[in-house]
Amino acid sequence: MDNLQTKKQYYIPMEVNSTTIKDFGINPADVEWARIGHRRVRVIMVPATKEQYYEYMRPLWAEDKRRQRQELATSPDKLSAVSLEELWENTEYEVADTSNLEETVIKKAMLEELHKALDELEEIDRTIAMMYSQGHTEEEIGQVIAMSQRGVNKRKKKLFVKLKSVLNDFE
Repeated sequence: MDNLQTKKQYYIPMEVNSTTIKDFGINPADVEWARIGHRRVRVIMVPATKEQYYEYMRPLWAEDKRRQRQELATSPDKLSAVSLEELWENTEYEVADTSNLEETVIKKAMLEELHKALDELEEIDRTIAMMYSQGHTEEEIGQVIAMSQRGVNKRKKKLFVKLKSVLNDFE
């Protein structure tokens, strides 16, 4: 019986999103839905010691107990008032503190102008821009479009000047 108790493995849920999955090379099959406190989130289960597990879970258990007591205290036929703090904690969507509507509108308009300018480019310039944005070297681009590295460099510089002027005209 003691052997079974000592072999028990403890896991702590670590919240992940698509960015952390990609950046840390997490296998998407290891991601599962779990509750952390009162929220349902995507997590991976991280192995932990018994002490780490209890240290992590105690505050969550205390919060669950507090909610249960609060629900029992509130009679079902009366509507309970919702505090601003509780509303904030239960809201899944948050607006960034640094958001600026004017900046967002200007960025969107500039991106639209940039996309229009890219659509008007010759096919060879679009290929250069696309491959350069994907991290290809000028030599690699030159092999694809049958041009020397120096020719790609000159064409790329002219392309960037043209695109920059489109953005400068916008301002």
